[in-house]
Amino acid sequence: MRERIKFTYLQKFLIKWQTRSLGSKIDTLMLLLSVLVYMGRPNIEAQLEQARIIINKMVKPSNLASKVFDRIVIWITEYAKDEKLYMQDRDRAFNAVVQDIQFYSIVLDILKDKSYQTQRDIIRSVIQKAYDEEYTIAPESKRILEYQEQAFR
Repeated sequence: MRERIKFTYLQKFLIKWQTRSLGSKIDTLMLLLSVLVYMGRPNIEAQLEQARIIINKMVKPSNLASKVFDRIVIWITEYAKDEKLYMQDRDRAFNAVVQDIQFYSIVLDILKDKSYQTQRDIIRSVIQKAYDEEYTIAPESKRILEYQEQAFR
């Protein structure tokens, strides 16, 4: 990553410009991967390599995939400078996973090593809490549902 951090201001601007409107799925992918790689700070090189593999599978053509990867590296360097930005993006990334659970497979791919069990548990608990809140049954509906279950046994 050290050789990738040395983007000039103009390079950063061009990368951001080239990746500004790739669609919501790619935007979410970039956000999620940058947050997950930064979560794995102790081993950021391996995390970046995992992110590169995922990007190359999901983003075509390959020159666009390299720009997406560069954008993720830029975000990671910005997170290192501003922890508040990371926390905001982490919340947005977690919400994106809650909204589209298919992104959870990316979480599992990036954080697959045993040393990231705590990070996986945090994300799983956030998702579970969101689903529990979303799919809570009102007491009167619950009572009707229990009656129907008993009637059809």
